[in-house]
Amino acid sequence: MDRKLVYSLNSKKIPTFRQIKHLPKILSPKEKKLVTALVALSIVSLMFLTGRFYLQNFIPAPAVGGEYTEALVGAPQYINPILSQTNDVDSDISRLIFSGLLKYDKELQPVPDLVETWEISDDQKTYTFVLKSNLKWHDGVELTADDVIFTVKSIQDPDFKSPLLVSLRGVKIEKIDNRTIKFILPDEPYPAFLEVLTFGILPEHIWGEIPAINANLTEYNLKPIGSGTWQFKSLAKDKLGNIKSYTIVPNENYYGLEPYLEKITFKFYPDFETAVQALKNHSVEGISFLPKELKKNINGQKNLKQYSFFLPQYTAIFFNQKENEALKDKNTREALALAIDKSEILSEALQLGGEIIDGPILPGSLGHNPEIEKINFDQNKANTLLDHSGWEQITPDEYISFLEQQKQKEGSQQETEDIVDEQATTTEETPPETVSEENLIEPTQPFYRKNGDNILEITLTTVDQSENRKAAELIKKFWENIGVKVNLEIIESSKISRQIIKPRNYQALLFGIIVGSDPDPYPFWHSSQAQDPGLNLAMLANRKVDKILEDARKATSDEERREKYKEFQDILISELPAIFLYNPTYTYVVDQKIKGLDVDRIIIPADRFNNLSDWYIKTKRKFKGGNLS
Repeated sequence: MDRKLVYSLNSKKIPTFRQIKHLPKILSPKEKKLVTALVALSIVSLMFLTGRFYLQNFIPAPAVGGEYTEALVGAPQYINPILSQTNDVDSDISRLIFSGLLKYDKELQPVPDLVETWEISDDQKTYTFVLKSNLKWHDGVELTADDVIFTVKSIQDPDFKSPLLVSLRGVKIEKIDNRTIKFILPDEPYPAFLEVLTFGILPEHIWGEIPAINANLTEYNLKPIGSGTWQFKSLAKDKLGNIKSYTIVPNENYYGLEPYLEKITFKFYPDFETAVQALKNHSVEGISFLPKELKKNINGQKNLKQYSFFLPQYTAIFFNQKENEALKDKNTREALALAIDKSEILSEALQLGGEIIDGPILPGSLGHNPEIEKINFDQNKANTLLDHSGWEQITPDEYISFLEQQKQKEGSQQETEDIVDEQATTTEETPPETVSEENLIEPTQPFYRKNGDNILEITLTTVDQSENRKAAELIKKFWENIGVKVNLEIIESSKISRQIIKPRNYQALLFGIIVGSDPDPYPFWHSSQAQDPGLNLAMLANRKVDKILEDARKATSDEERREKYKEFQDILISELPAIFLYNPTYTYVVDQKIKGLDVDRIIIPADRFNNLSDWYIKTKRKFKGGNLS
């Protein structure tokens, strides 16, 4: 009867809110606990489902905000795009403040920067560029074709002393209108010309008033006006006038994407050891380069991330056959190549910071041939080749005896000359000179090689850098293991060009070559480049190679160039004018809070900033289907 009476009060049989309020009064203690648990479970489930929906549909995205501080070794001198090439600090900062006609993307391909479009003539000697509209300098002045022409003319002016002069020598530039310029090459096509045009452009309204002879004296070299993504904000000096830090901020007039970071500060240190210590002490959040020997110093620093960039550079041993008769024999050169364990060099000298190579065109470059014939480490085959070439093995005792005989011959010859010179003043006989064993160099290898009156002996020259020194020491050991007498010649980096490379004063040169993003081998292997200022360090003179490289420059398609380069590499492997060793990596270290860094290969250290506009620290969530914040 009670149930019927209650149902008669509410025909819907659903309790109202007023009725629900009285529910606790009619529930038993056990029923109360059950209801409470169900309500709590419902609330938790709803929160879980809401959170899951949010996390799945609102994803983290980069947001504007945050600052980055990086350690550089050295100090700025010329933050000027046509003077900065000899100083990594200058190049790093100039890259961010100035724009070029073109720039590199993260794959090291030239892409538009200041230019909107460009065209190349059928004969590949005329390049026409159209600038983007409404370009502005940091001070708000319009950027036009006149600025481009002024910059090129300044580079070509010897008084300006620009390192870029060689790249643009003989190139003509013409103004078509305020947004259009034309470049005309002087002689033959140059496939890498677009790569040349990545240098920054100077503002004529500022630099046009400065005499070229005084270009290195103006304060605009430290407080520049550019058109790039970033602009100068401030610098700080110590009491002695040394620049200790340099700050840049986003350019409000920039024509491209706005960067996420709000400020970048560079701090300067005298050496890498001090810079690494600043990184460990959290005085900076990154270091421009981490030498391989200092990697152990940051072990355990979990907040740091190391990036290894492949460089368009290879290290090889270049033979100068004119300076050593033994190197003229192909079998001898092949034996020297077979004796080298490249894996051990990569492990011991580079701490695995690189990759083994077998030719001059690197992985990722047009014309790279992964199927190229490889000369693998084979000490037994190396010994067999030298045996067949007439280089017989001799023991250390036989080597000492040979040296004694050579000394005695030289002494006898000198004695005869002295007697002839002095016979008018003396008749006393001079006893023959003897060479004691203790005056000779102590043998340091298991055996040597002799052919007639000649010992198989090679001087290996390299630059005084830790990586090169270690590699040279390993190569010396490898060659000594097949009986070669090896002399190491370590040259200061400041003298290697003037004393060794320019006069081609070496027998075997262990050296690194920077080839750039375009793999054109012409500057390094054409016979016209065999003497200074050319870079044909092996002084290869092969008519077939010359023809192939000339035709490759005139090729109208990538496929045609690729086939030419394959043919060229096959000849190099056959002739062996050099031993190709490795392609090193460049280690860059930044705090893990920096996101968005996406670069694999660089040409120069400044290329680590190729996608700097994508770097970010702060994030906010956005709906997958739109731009909800």
